[in-house]
Amino acid sequence: MEMLFLLKNLYRDPLALSRFSQFRCLHIGKGEIIRNLNENHEFQVCFVLKGTLCLFRDQMESMPLIAVQNEFFFISSLHNCKVKAMDEVQLVIHACNIVAPYLHSKTIEYLQDISIKEVKPVEVLPIYPLLRSFLDLLVDYMKKGAEISDLHRAKEYELFSLFRICYSKNEVASIFRHTLSTDLQFFVSVMTHYKTCRTAKKLAALCGYNDPVFTQLFKKNFHGDTPYQWLQKQTSYDIEFKLKESTLPIKQIMLDYHFKTFSHFTTYCKRNIGATPNEIRKKGKEARGTPLVKSHPVSII
Repeated sequence: MEMLFLLKNLYRDPLALSRFSQFRCLHIGKGEIIRNLNENHEFQVCFVLKGTLCLFRDQMESMPLIAVQNEFFFISSLHNCKVKAMDEVQLVIHACNIVAPYLHSKTIEYLQDISIKEVKPVEVLPIYPLLRSFLDLLVDYMKKGAEISDLHRAKEYELFSLFRICYSKNEVASIFRHTLSTDLQFFVSVMTHYKTCRTAKKLAALCGYNDPVFTQLFKKNFHGDTPYQWLQKQTSYDIEFKLKESTLPIKQIMLDYHFKTFSHFTTYCKRNIGATPNEIRKKGKEARGTPLVKSHPVSII
């Protein structure tokens, strides 16, 4: 199997670390099997540009689905997906988590007035000529090795627009019906609000639940972690990423996460990340090969 990317690294929304996405193009040889196309638990819109794929959702080989040239299908992060190429296959994938920078967040917003009970299941939809032209051009960009974040973001905007232009709202709801599940809506609510919360109690309130119900739903949807455990890990991960990878002033990062004093922020970083904010930023610059300013130590600006 050969693979091309629009951006080789996952695109991460600079405003929210938890949001990521990627465009990929896979060339799969005849008879080749991919044991789990969704091994990273992503949400994937899969467009078959060439050939025929046999799909087995959740490894259930007794219930295969066939997707042929100029059809597309959707895989939820809740499902595994084994695929077998019946002949030479070219597959373009948009992969992301549910709060991706644009495509899936806009899709959920677009479908918010539709109940999952009203949706007739549809496994594949045709790729209409306008969408096919978009996908062919996308593959050309991948072959060029464009690696431009703005281009990636623009293509997500365009893809969502094409869904609205080419398909009825009911068709969009049918193919993305798994995004309408209550479990997924709970996940989206948590990911929308957690950055403003210092406590699990506040997060539960913002999501509209009392503490016991929230904790029960949370453990079900977040791999057994309690809200407090997850919130601490996620906040630490976000802060470390922003200190290492962004150019935001350290003071701004501190305020974004509601730390009132720099000493409190420093103590938190040392306890949860293992270094001070200045040390974490320095490591990030060294990893990127960014020249360090040596005349004065970095402060909280």
